[in-house]
Amino acid sequence: MPFPDILNRLDSWLEAHAPDEFRTLNPPATAAQISKVAENRFDLHPELGLWLARHNGVSTWTRPGGPGGWLPGGHYPLDAEGMRLGQRDMEQEVAWSLEDESEESVVGTTAHVRWVPLARTLSGVELVVDHREGPTQGAVLEIDQDAELWGVVRWKSVAEMFEETVVSLETGHPVVTALGKEIRAEYVHEDDGTWQLVWR
Repeated sequence: MPFPDILNRLDSWLEAHAPDEFRTLNPPATAAQISKVAENRFDLHPELGLWLARHNGVSTWTRPGGPGGWLPGGHYPLDAEGMRLGQRDMEQEVAWSLEDESEESVVGTTAHVRWVPLARTLSGVELVVDHREGPTQGAVLEIDQDAELWGVVRWKSVAEMFEETVVSLETGHPVVTALGKEIRAEYVHEDDGTWQLVWR
């Protein structure tokens, strides 16, 4: 299915079935904001640019909690600036690891100069888009230190991630986590009066 159609279905489903989640979606990022994510480093993957041109992440990514964590596992999509800052943080982590000769435990494990953070959870689990040349280019990887997942491929592409999310939301079909657990989203009424999608 074409990626724009997937995003149309996501918008339609959230608006109709999870309006509090729908309201967290930001307006489109500008071309300038998108170009700054990987500025003078590498070409940003087209699917990531297309997503940002539709929605510049969610309004709650800077303070996760409540609506906004509608990606499987409770991930909050970052905006373009969050992606830019996350990529630069990874650059710094890699540089420090080279200085203290600990690159084997960092580079391609917890950070890489060609990984662009896409989303994160309340507990710091991170999804990144791989921009390295090779078989995983464009794939969505997961970093979860508690589960000892170090850049494990979760989806082969950003489009595949969104398609599986949409299909699961529409049909109730489970998403399988990196640890093999089946999870589904439930729309839960919270104490503060809001409703949010919770994956469990």
